[in-house]
Amino acid sequence: MVNRQQTTVNRRFLQLMAHSSWLKVFIFCLLSFAFCQNITAQQVTDSITRPRVGVVLSGGGAKGFAHIGALKVIEEAGLPIDYIAGTSMGSIIGGLYAIGYSPETMIRLIKEENWDAIMSDAIPQKYIPIDDKILDRHYLATFPFRDKKIQMKSSIYDGSMINLLLARLISPAYKIRDYNTLSIPFLCVATNIENAEAYEMTKGNLQRSIRASMSIPFYFPPVEVDGRLLIDGGLRNNFPVPNVREKGIDIIIGVDVQRDFRSKEELTSMAKIMDQMIAMSDIDTYKEAKEDADIYIKPELAKYGMMDFNSYDTIIALGEAEARKLLPQLKRLADSIKNIQDYKIVRPDVVPFDSIYVVSLKIDGAKEENASFIKKSFGKNYPSKMAIHDIENSIMSIYATGYYNDIWYDLVPAAKGANLVIHCKEKEEETVSIAAHYDTDYGIGILANITLKNILNFPKRSTLAADLNIAEDPYFKLRFHSNLSQKFKYGTDISVISLFMDQYHDKTINNSYSVQDNKMDLFMEYMPTLEQQFRVGLVGNYVHLRDNLVHVVDADNYDFIAHAYLNYHIDNEDSPTFASRGWKLNINGKYIIPVIELEDGSRMGHSIIVKADFDGSIAIGAKHSLKMGTSIGSSFSTNEVPLSYRFFVGGQSRMKYFDNIISFEGLRFTQLYGDNIAIGKISWQYNFYRNFYAIAKCNGGFIADDYSTWFSSDNFTIGGGVTLGMNTKAGPIEVSLMGSNRCSDLIGFLNIGYWF
Repeated sequence: MVNRQQTTVNRRFLQLMAHSSWLKVFIFCLLSFAFCQNITAQQVTDSITRPRVGVVLSGGGAKGFAHIGALKVIEEAGLPIDYIAGTSMGSIIGGLYAIGYSPETMIRLIKEENWDAIMSDAIPQKYIPIDDKILDRHYLATFPFRDKKIQMKSSIYDGSMINLLLARLISPAYKIRDYNTLSIPFLCVATNIENAEAYEMTKGNLQRSIRASMSIPFYFPPVEVDGRLLIDGGLRNNFPVPNVREKGIDIIIGVDVQRDFRSKEELTSMAKIMDQMIAMSDIDTYKEAKEDADIYIKPELAKYGMMDFNSYDTIIALGEAEARKLLPQLKRLADSIKNIQDYKIVRPDVVPFDSIYVVSLKIDGAKEENASFIKKSFGKNYPSKMAIHDIENSIMSIYATGYYNDIWYDLVPAAKGANLVIHCKEKEEETVSIAAHYDTDYGIGILANITLKNILNFPKRSTLAADLNIAEDPYFKLRFHSNLSQKFKYGTDISVISLFMDQYHDKTINNSYSVQDNKMDLFMEYMPTLEQQFRVGLVGNYVHLRDNLVHVVDADNYDFIAHAYLNYHIDNEDSPTFASRGWKLNINGKYIIPVIELEDGSRMGHSIIVKADFDGSIAIGAKHSLKMGTSIGSSFSTNEVPLSYRFFVGGQSRMKYFDNIISFEGLRFTQLYGDNIAIGKISWQYNFYRNFYAIAKCNGGFIADDYSTWFSSDNFTIGGGVTLGMNTKAGPIEVSLMGSNRCSDLIGFLNIGYWF
């Protein structure tokens, strides 16, 4: 009873010292003496110690960056911090501060991150396997398919990128499992989804505790900690002042970035609604915590939402500005505490680890044969010193294969370093995905995809996928791929594709073909790096080619064409849609096997078709880039090359129907065709405002049937145009206007969405 009364007296005394005149303090002392008359003077003297100060940081998503500005001012005031606690984003900032990060270091680290990529689990292009770059799929929605039913995913994103970020930032504290032994004792709060109760965490794996505390419902999946399934702590205790008070803390400074309730007119996005739901769910607890805070700092953040991570500069400044208003009060409090007992603040200067000595590598969550596959991606023998960057590279490469999710790593203390434990879950599931696209060349298309990963006992690490494009030019594709190792893959691609192609003389159609191509491709791949691929394969085409203007009588004619091919592909561009750095090269050689029977009963002669495509991008400043490219192809044959194997030139679309359709600025879709092409392209890209960009393009070259007249002036074509575009989550939206020496008028082009 005596200790509790004395704590209350000390707390009120320090509040008055910070807020009031000396006369009020003197009167308060007299009243306090009367209140605590059962405490002798000797008891009071013996029990006087420096009052303990705690800081509590609320959740609020990106608005939590304001905590850094507030901590900066608290440091400037010279106040000691004996305990720090946080929820959600407050747990991240509070945890880093407890480890020993300074506000300046945190600001520097925040500026170095790509927050759009982290919050959307976007894997950098350099980690995406070359096969996936070539496929280049971006679905509008993906749903698990279980028990013959389409179900909802537990979250929009896996959170693997935020897992890596937290592991790197918390690496200096990897040996600590009791948060009371951090440079500042720390706790964070999550919500137990099984019983809807707040769960306080003061021990265990620090990165997983923080990860659980900020696991936004439906955005990130729940996290299992201590046998409990946890989500964002803001749902039950977004401002854990009582938790810190229970630790015996006398003075609590609360920094609250939770916004006031929005009106119905303001609730216009999922992020705003989620922000409101979190505020609603713990309203009574929040009010009590707010009243219990001794010093309350609430930055003015009404203009910012929980997902405004790119506004970190302004949000940090607003947090500092609000705290600075209370700086005189904070300094008076610091002086008052020093008058009771002097103190000296000594803080470590912590930065993330660059490397660590890894004693052993363990894989948790994968079958034995797949664990061996994962270990090979690390490419080291242990014990060995390993850069944190290399650990992240390997994990992102594993995640990019699509066979695993919820990937994170743990550094478990060992005698001479750490045991590296990779945690993951194998994707043994079926998914159904939907995509949509429209462009002027191909019209509208709705793509339905079903993908089955790791569901076969043999072969391992296999993918079976089916695509159905419901469109004016429909197609069906079936893919079976299996990874023998990190570098070798085999499989088969089966497709049925229908396409109309018109050729023009200026505005007049002089040829019109409808093609139905039924194809089976058996292949073997070698991938020396994630960016390179050598593929050898054998293809059988059962082709129906109808000339809609001339050979209508041949409507039921099908030809079987077989060819062997060798392909080399390298792609290190930084974006699939708006590349500003890197280049890609695709070289393809086909040998058409002479199996086609000609009209005179003989067989078609030998044919070889070679084609090379190159594209390169050079960044010029932060907003400009120069893009150059070329396409060269030639056919060598003792007879006429089958029409479906010739090069068709024109249009802007990059839809993946046939590899012999080459886009050309200023020409209508497939306007020209020939056996030999040599085309050069150059464009200037300008990202003039956020996701908006403009492109000026020019291309020119030669298209000819006959090799001897390939580079004659009659076969020269030149064109150019301008494009205005915008990158959206559903894909680019582009409007183009172009012209060429083959067209007497300008041609428009509209594209909406990603190509598939």
